[in-house]
Amino acid sequence: MSSTFTSAPPSPDDPRVPLGPRNGSAVFLVSLAGLMLANLAPLIMSVFEQIGFDVVASGNILTWGLFTSAIIGLATSRAAAGARRRTIAVSGLGIATIAFLVAALVTGPTALIVVSFLIGSAGLGTAVSTSGAAIAALRNPNRVSASSGVVNRLLVMVVLAVIPILGLAQTTVFGSLALLSLISLAVTIWLPSTPETSTTEVLAETKAEAKHSSSRSRSPRAVILAGIGVLIVFPLWGTSEDSVWTLAPTLGDAVGMSDQTLGFALSAAAGIGAGAMLAVTLLGSRIGRALPLGIALALGGAIKIWIGVETDPAMLATLIIAVNTLYAFAFTLFIATAAGLDARGTWSGPLVGAYIVGSSFAPIIGAWIIDGVGIPNFGLIMGTVSFVLIIPTVLIARVSTRVEKTLNSLDQTTEIHERTP
Repeated sequence: MSSTFTSAPPSPDDPRVPLGPRNGSAVFLVSLAGLMLANLAPLIMSVFEQIGFDVVASGNILTWGLFTSAIIGLATSRAAAGARRRTIAVSGLGIATIAFLVAALVTGPTALIVVSFLIGSAGLGTAVSTSGAAIAALRNPNRVSASSGVVNRLLVMVVLAVIPILGLAQTTVFGSLALLSLISLAVTIWLPSTPETSTTEVLAETKAEAKHSSSRSRSPRAVILAGIGVLIVFPLWGTSEDSVWTLAPTLGDAVGMSDQTLGFALSAAAGIGAGAMLAVTLLGSRIGRALPLGIALALGGAIKIWIGVETDPAMLATLIIAVNTLYAFAFTLFIATAAGLDARGTWSGPLVGAYIVGSSFAPIIGAWIIDGVGIPNFGLIMGTVSFVLIIPTVLIARVSTRVEKTLNSLDQTTEIHERTP
């Protein structure tokens, strides 16, 4: 697919392309690379402890790695929605490959390992922005984002299973990050090209053409406001969700939950969450976004409040599974919402980076709240966040869905014109 840009005026046509094996492989693998740092967080902390850091220092290094990745993702998101998408991905993943390889092989000093890890984390930030922007260039954002999530979880399960078999060590953990960066680098050539015109330009022309007709479409101003809104709402929601997830051991200890029960709950939550993403993959755009997101946030908010007051270990484990299943479902639809707003990835590009900034501090925020006001109030606060965000989320999702319907109608109109003698 050519990435050449011309100066031709925008035409009222759907700028997105269908999901295929090549562009799908590229988007899914680059997305996996961008998120693998967070997925391997427990193993990364273990490695830093092995090489001489205490648990607090290891946590701080990991936090700064995630934060660096998120900041680079945000800084490159605008360019990732432009003509240099592949260049940015290649540069960042190339740096990540070399940096993580150094972190995997160097025996000392430890400062060099930490610096290499942070540089590699910064390189992965470009994978966050370019994969997020590229998702928007594919049709049916619900199905694409959900498929990416399913692939992500399945491959993470494989990686997490293989590394302990090979041996939990500096070479295997950082080496796996280097290998994934290299594989993702190899497929960047298949990343979807950035459309020549933005969705807001297409909508503006469509609106002008339909000025005297009864057809309805979202105005560019509504799309921009919705885009800004999703960049605010998604990180706030994600911080409340990740606070519950990362402090699950603390919540479990408070009610006497065993390590085995906690481990089962976290594992089941990951597996069933993948099932929720698979359901979105199969249903695609038929389920919409506004109503499912509203229901997921309402149920999630109620369960988080319930978690704060639950005293039975078995029931708490069930609630942890339920809230994280809803999280996986809603996470997928949030990504689809941002992708649906602009085919160039103006909003989906920075979305995950913004999310990671919030989630990086989720453990600190959650621990501070529990220490200050107790677990019941922690659950109440986290649940309230979900309830407060329902209305803006639904409004944003409605704009996104309307934009996608407009683009779909343009595509159908083009097909009819092409078939007309």
